[in-house]
Amino acid sequence: MADDGDWGSRMQRMRPVIESWVSRTSGQSQDEDIHEGSSLAGDDRDFERFPVSNAVWHALITAVEHLDFFYVALSKSKAMYPAAYYTVLRAALLGSAQAVWILAPASRVERRKRALITAITDTNEQRKVIQSLPVSTDEEKDERDSYIEKLKERLEAATLAGGRLGFDESKVAAWSLNATNVIEEAAKVGLDAEQRGYAMVLWRMSSGHVHGHAYTRLLQLDRSLLTRRQDGTLWGQATATLDQVGAAAAAAWLMTRKGWELYDQRRHNSRHP
Repeated sequence: MADDGDWGSRMQRMRPVIESWVSRTSGQSQDEDIHEGSSLAGDDRDFERFPVSNAVWHALITAVEHLDFFYVALSKSKAMYPAAYYTVLRAALLGSAQAVWILAPASRVERRKRALITAITDTNEQRKVIQSLPVSTDEEKDERDSYIEKLKERLEAATLAGGRLGFDESKVAAWSLNATNVIEEAAKVGLDAEQRGYAMVLWRMSSGHVHGHAYTRLLQLDRSLLTRRQDGTLWGQATATLDQVGAAAAAAWLMTRKGWELYDQRRHNSRHP
C-alpha cells in the first residue's frame, strides 16, 4: 500500500504486527501452550467440553484472518470500496471483541459463562445450517438427523455446565450472544474514549452494509457528485476515504491487540484468579 499521508503511514506500521499474528494463528509459532498454573489453564480445568481457551482462540483467528485479508485487498487493489472494507473489518472487530469480552472479567465463573454463551450461540446457529440442508435420500436424512441429535446433546451438556456454575438451567438454554453488547463491553476494556467512538461507528456502519441497508451508502454520498438526470431521478456516488477506512481498521487492530494481550497474560500468568 502506498503511503497516502498520515493514515497510510499508520496502517503501514500496523501491518508487521498483523503479520506476526498471522504467524501465531498459522501454527508456525513454537509457543502457544497454555502454561500449567496459569489462570487460563484453571479456566479450562474440569471444563473440557467447553474450554475458555478454545472460544478465545477461535475469536482471535477470526479477527486476524479478516485484518490480514483487509490489508492484502487494500494494498493489491488500491481501490477505496465504500462498503466491502467495512464488512471485512466488522468481522475482525467482532472476533477480537469476543476474545476481550471473554477474557476481561476477574471472575472465573464469569469467564466460563461467557465462553458457554458463545458455545451455545454457535451450536444453535450450526443447527440452523444443518436443518436447512436439502436431503434427497433416506440415508442423507438419517445423516442430517444424526448430526442434529449430536448438536442437541451438546446444548444439553452446555445447559448442565451452566448449572454447575450456579446458573438456572432453564435460563442457560436461552443464552445467546448479543454482538452489540459484546462490542460495547469489550471497547470499555480495550479502547480509550475516542477509539470506542470509532469502534461503534465501524460496528453500526458495517452492520448496515452487511444487511444491505440503504442508509449506510446514503451517509457516504459525495454531495459534489450528485446529478439529476433528465427523467428527474437523482443519482449519487458513495465514497470512502483512506482516513475513514484507516480509522475503522485501527479500531479493529487495537481491539485485536488487546485480545492478544489478555490471552498472553492469562495463559502465562499464574497470579490471575
